[in-house]
Amino acid sequence: MIAITIEQIRSAADKTAADHLTAFAAVMDAFGQRIGQLANKYSTNGTRNHDLAEELEQEGRIAVWQCIERFQGESVAQFFTYVDRTLKGVMDDKRRTETRQGVSEDTARRFEQCLTVCAGDPYEAEREATRPDGCLGKWRLSADMAYAARLAWLGSAYLDAPSKGEHGDDMPTLADRLSRDGFLSVSVDLADPSDVERGRRAAIKAAVHATLARMGRQQRYVLSADYGIDPVAPLDNDREIAEALEVAETRITVIRWKGKERFRELYLKGENVATVAA
Repeated sequence: MIAITIEQIRSAADKTAADHLTAFAAVMDAFGQRIGQLANKYSTNGTRNHDLAEELEQEGRIAVWQCIERFQGESVAQFFTYVDRTLKGVMDDKRRTETRQGVSEDTARRFEQCLTVCAGDPYEAEREATRPDGCLGKWRLSADMAYAARLAWLGSAYLDAPSKGEHGDDMPTLADRLSRDGFLSVSVDLADPSDVERGRRAAIKAAVHATLARMGRQQRYVLSADYGIDPVAPLDNDREIAEALEVAETRITVIRWKGKERFRELYLKGENVATVAA
């Protein structure tokens, strides 16, 4: 409950009032808990984005300050309603801006729907977004759009957090899955966000190598040379790759294109990313 008076709100807005600073601090403090609650809500979609939560809290404090200056109502209840509505709008806009990054708002919204269904796992959400029988139905995304949406989402750090399944039952967190499959170097109880991120990267690396192992020799070699994936050293141009494979240089572009399509097909089937999206 907000424990402030209408007089404090008016003094907080009046810089000439004798108690202006005290009143301003009181009003800001009164909304501290609410700002934290909303920042947590809008930074969580299966997993909590800690960096985004901090940004949202900062945006929330600025929004309350602006509300103090703009409020024209007559009661504390009106002020609370005004501030609460403003906070929700500001945080929702900020969240969408931070997590959209390069894809349309509609695409981002559909991907977020898949994230919720997939307990916050963006790799599983990418697959879910393309499935004809998935949660999006006829509004499913193409493979390219789902891939772009995942890359946009990963532009904002996502970390481990408790989540709920379809029927409200507890689901394993990302840290639980990484620990179970041997990708965490510390106990799950001691893991911090950096441990989870390192474990996630190790799991993805293992999935990439497992996917490449299922591809043909030429496609595997070209992709490995392009990205410097062990045991192939990165090569600077198609001529060097062609010489290593003993094929015509003109074939490398086709091999690369087919290889990328095959890699995506195998990776998105899910057999090789069970450690991340189980």
